[in-house]
Amino acid sequence: MASGHAPELDQDTARLVSSLECDMVIQTGVLKQYGKINDVVKDFVAQKMKISQEKQEVERLREEITNRNKELTLEMEQLRCDNQELIRESNELNLELQNLKDTVAERDSVGGKVHYISSHGVQTRSMHNKKLQAHNEGASAASEPKEDTFDQVISSRIIAEDFERKRELNEIRKKLIQVFADIEHFRQIIRIKMMGQINIKPFLDAAHREYTSDIAKVEAAKNCSAWQTRIQNPLWHPYRKISEDGPREEVLNDDDETLKELKACSKEIYDAVTEALKEMNEYNMSGRSVVPELWNYREGRKATVVECIQFLGKKAREQNCKKRKTNPSAL
Repeated sequence: MASGHAPELDQDTARLVSSLECDMVIQTGVLKQYGKINDVVKDFVAQKMKISQEKQEVERLREEITNRNKELTLEMEQLRCDNQELIRESNELNLELQNLKDTVAERDSVGGKVHYISSHGVQTRSMHNKKLQAHNEGASAASEPKEDTFDQVISSRIIAEDFERKRELNEIRKKLIQVFADIEHFRQIIRIKMMGQINIKPFLDAAHREYTSDIAKVEAAKNCSAWQTRIQNPLWHPYRKISEDGPREEVLNDDDETLKELKACSKEIYDAVTEALKEMNEYNMSGRSVVPELWNYREGRKATVVECIQFLGKKAREQNCKKRKTNPSAL
């Protein structure tokens, strides 16, 4: 009986082994296909990431080009304003030159009349006028080229002298700013003001109404710093141009959304930020950075070089008096 079942058991075992081998072959094929598909998916994901990175780089470059174009537009506008200022100064110099020429011509005319009377005696008005007219007509042709050359020389000299004078004044102001930076100037009438820097006091006043003292200082500093960063961004230019019976000028654009947001804070904060923005637009429109300036705080204006020198002289005299009091033997 047992021997009769043995062949059947062997056949079942053989079928099971054969089935298992088939399953293993199938699984091996599936694993190979999975590996190929996995490699394809990995390549696809890598290509997609590369394309995404390239798109981001293209967008970054496009944004950089756009920002640079805006900066160039602002610089061109600044150059245009500078050119208009130079034209205005040139017109003023030409007017001064014309006045100088009129004065010289009037003096020469009076001198010629005096010389004529003293050498020839008194003549009738008609005879004198005829001779003077004939003399002027004969000399006009010869004098015109000389007069043009004279105009060019005088004009060039005046422009060069004016340029040199302004350059020297700018150098003096730079040296004075360096000197005043090392002086304790608390509550002094003349001291350095950072043009374009927002006054934090309105932010402190607003924060003290909502927070305790320590938290108010932190919040005020944070809000003030955020607006300082915003006005130093050259891409934000909340101005519009107007021209009414004169050259075009820039004024704040009340329709600007950021200015509307600022105005909603408080009038004091709005005034502080817009004042700093105007200073920055005046002193460093293209760079949009804070610029030191010598300031007369009593009168609320830029201090003159003479005022600064007088102030330094006064400080020097005060120091000498203190030395004499503390060390009389040094006299």
